[in-house]
Amino acid sequence: MHKTRRIVSIEIREEVDVVNCRQSAKRIAAWLDLSQLEQIRFATSVSELARNIYQYAGSGFFHFDLAQNAVEQLCALTFTAEDHGPGIAHIEQILDGSYVSPTGMGVGLRGAQRLMDDFDIKTSAAGTHIRGRKAIHPPRPFPSPASLKAIREQLQSDGVADPYVELQVRGKELLLTTAELQSKQLELEATNVELENTNKGVVALYSELEKATEELREAGESKSRFFANMTHEIRTPINIVENISKLLLKGMDGPLNPEQYKQVAFISDAAAELSELVNELLDLSEAESGRIEITPVKFELSDFVEQLRQFAGALGLRHPSVEWEIVGASQEVALETDRHRLFQIMRNLIGNAFKYTPAGKVVVRTYLPDEHSAEFMVEDTGVGIAPENHARVFEEFLRVRGPGMSQVQGTGLGLPLARRLAGLLRGEISLDSELGRGSRFLLRFARRYDENGAEPAPLDLSGINVLLIDDNEADRYLLSRLLQPYHPVIIEAVSATSSIDKLHAIRPDIIFLDLDLPDISGEDLLESMDWSMHARVLINTAKPLEGPLLERLQRQSRAILHKSHPDYAEQVLNQVRRLTEEQRDAH
Repeated sequence: MHKTRRIVSIEIREEVDVVNCRQSAKRIAAWLDLSQLEQIRFATSVSELARNIYQYAGSGFFHFDLAQNAVEQLCALTFTAEDHGPGIAHIEQILDGSYVSPTGMGVGLRGAQRLMDDFDIKTSAAGTHIRGRKAIHPPRPFPSPASLKAIREQLQSDGVADPYVELQVRGKELLLTTAELQSKQLELEATNVELENTNKGVVALYSELEKATEELREAGESKSRFFANMTHEIRTPINIVENISKLLLKGMDGPLNPEQYKQVAFISDAAAELSELVNELLDLSEAESGRIEITPVKFELSDFVEQLRQFAGALGLRHPSVEWEIVGASQEVALETDRHRLFQIMRNLIGNAFKYTPAGKVVVRTYLPDEHSAEFMVEDTGVGIAPENHARVFEEFLRVRGPGMSQVQGTGLGLPLARRLAGLLRGEISLDSELGRGSRFLLRFARRYDENGAEPAPLDLSGINVLLIDDNEADRYLLSRLLQPYHPVIIEAVSATSSIDKLHAIRPDIIFLDLDLPDISGEDLLESMDWSMHARVLINTAKPLEGPLLERLQRQSRAILHKSHPDYAEQVLNQVRRLTEEQRDAH
């Protein structure tokens, strides 16, 4: 709790007191050298609340205070507004913006809340107490007693604010009110101009952000394609080196002398490590781009545990100083998930446990926490991981070195890949570890991989503008019938020319674009759209697409729907759902 020092208090009994509150707030903010915009925000918030007190409670008090932090620096300008009125009804709806009043009640209160850094309100039939705070960054030395005295005297001499002094004559009050109203009018006009300029800037900023987002997405896709293509290209020469070195080690073309054998063994080991790195890079790039296909198969948990036992046994031969144990589940259950990817995750977790346990024990335990999930706990007594490095071990190419572990080889891709694969299997990996006390990795995953995942929320297209650009009446009718149960606003255009005005006047949320239009081709219309619209376009065509045209259309649209596809209706609804969810999440 910050300590506060009172500057001034103002009693609100008449409308002119509202003006006094605003003037005092403005002068105090200016005295503290707040920016012009912050002065306007603070004064506007105070004015709205003071007017609420006058209109709805009849009378009340406004207190202005300075707040100190722990080292007695000035850290905030605060106010307290209190009255003994009937309280404010519908306060929760007013503050969250959902309350609609024909008189406009609540708009000022909501606006005042948004203008302050902190805002707290307590209201009941006994009255209302509101506390607002405008933070001062960075904190500065607290004003001296002499400075505080000077601002108090200035406020009083200006006719503002001693709650115990009678206001001057009625005529002077009227003049003061008129002057403040004129000042507010000028401020409003200036603010309107600033808002207009700001709105233009915000529109331009959103445009730049959308463009930057699209560029980042394309860069990410390019990176993934690069990794995928390069790893595929690198695999061939690596395989040649690896296989020929194995032939030489087996003496297929004659025995090697000891020195040659040693040299070829080095080559073979290096090729094997490089091959492992390439495979992990390929898997990671496919996981990032979403190209990994999950193939669920049915198998028994006990069979999989036995596979883990054989793998751990092979590792145990290479790590004779490490004891190991694989503990199965208490009961037999059937799993239906991607066995290959599940083993890939466990291979990384168990391999790391052996690798980072110079001497000790590795235990893998199996749990069935509920009827839908299964868990594997991989526990070791190795070097452990410091808490500050728990998140870092899941970053690509990052290896956390522990004392005496500089000789441990690895790529830094195993754990990041394991976590991504766990997510694809409807699961997650958690870590519990301390330096010097070993590590415990817990993999939790769904026993049955469900292609559809969790039950999606009902599709609701209320308020969503959908533009259908297609000269075929039957195709437009089909799309309309598919979407109408979800209550969108459907707009139709039978040609590219008739769609242009709608594109710019309405800026639809979703655009279905046919490529065979009677006047301008769909490809040319798409090319003429600004890039921010491309993410809203669902190409709706019966044309076969391939080669450079297909690649260009994929870059310039959200998705391509084929009218002749047997699952056409499902694809339409799935793409509309995803596009709508992304747009609502963005807002």
